[in-house]
Amino acid sequence: MSGQPGQLTDKQKEKLSKFKDNLKDVLLPKHDDVILLKFLKARRFDLKKSEDMFRKDLKWREENKVDTMMDWFKVPEVFKKYWAGGVSGLDKEGHAVYFADFGNLDPKGLMYSAKVSDILKTNLYYMEELMKQQKDMSTEKYGHSIEGVVAVIDLEKLSIHHLWKPGMDVLQKVSVIMEQHYPEAIYRLYVVQAPKIFPIAFSLIKPFLREDTRKKIQVLGNNWKEVLTKQIDLDQLPAHWGGTKTDPDGDTKCETLIKPGGKVPELFYLKDRKPPHTHTDREVSRGGNLEFEYVVTKPDSVFRYEFRTESSEIKFGFDRVDTKGKKTAILKLEKYNSHMVPENGEIMITEPGTYAAKFDNESWTKPKKLSYWLELLEPSDVDPDFQEMGEEFSKIDLND
Repeated sequence: MSGQPGQLTDKQKEKLSKFKDNLKDVLLPKHDDVILLKFLKARRFDLKKSEDMFRKDLKWREENKVDTMMDWFKVPEVFKKYWAGGVSGLDKEGHAVYFADFGNLDPKGLMYSAKVSDILKTNLYYMEELMKQQKDMSTEKYGHSIEGVVAVIDLEKLSIHHLWKPGMDVLQKVSVIMEQHYPEAIYRLYVVQAPKIFPIAFSLIKPFLREDTRKKIQVLGNNWKEVLTKQIDLDQLPAHWGGTKTDPDGDTKCETLIKPGGKVPELFYLKDRKPPHTHTDREVSRGGNLEFEYVVTKPDSVFRYEFRTESSEIKFGFDRVDTKGKKTAILKLEKYNSHMVPENGEIMITEPGTYAAKFDNESWTKPKKLSYWLELLEPSDVDPDFQEMGEEFSKIDLND
């Protein structure tokens, strides 16, 4: 199914003509065949589903003023300095090449420094900017727009810390927005230097991507530079990723074009930042403890935790429990000054089995007020039909 202008079958031409007729009450001059075909391809030339998607997109864009976003929205300073990504040039077919060193992103720092609504709007701003770059660059070189971006996602520094739930929740929302409102934006997506943790990270996003989108994703092996140079001319490919392109000062990552990410300094953190997810409040009695048992069914799972206490420290640990009840420490039970600084972290679980998280109050004189959030995350094989997803994902609110 090509579905490209000039490469349509007779049946596809007929569908495009009917699609235009069905939408004649809302079509504008900017809605050319290239744009309309994106929606048809995204719904496999199903006229009813394509029309529904198109009309919802128009309404969403009007409600959120997306088409003028680059005029009115001000990207938070923290994103200008610590986002990761940018366009290096065009590939051999005329697609814009977008590089992102996502392993160098600091999701917690970014979320601590901006409201979720502003984070979503920033992603929209960058997406609108990318679509404009794609159109302008290809038109300048070829005289017409070549749709679809080639994305190269470098995950060399990706770790379990990037699986922090609030950050992944935002990424899932961004994925839904991409699928619903930027159909066929990706021509091809290469993942390079993927670490062991990548499968579980991808399992969190995979259910929110259409099958056609997933087919465009290629996780490359050790020959990734060779693959990239077949798709991208050397002078359009940053030297760091196998090409010859550098910044004027010799920077091999071309950071004047591609934002490098990096650790966000705490001076950017919002003072009135609300907790990014809901905590449970409990009181741990004098000399008492709280224990939570988890049955892990899949290898390479992740246990995530965050807690704080009101006025004094508390002990926390994580154990593996064998069939006889014997415990082996994965994270040794130790004292944390969580009344001064909230504690959070992730634990990689390589083997299925029973595990237990424990809070312990060793004080025999006073109870301790604890606020905690715990989550077990297992690789998911769930693959729901994107078009049949629940109502909670049908509309992403961009406002607070």
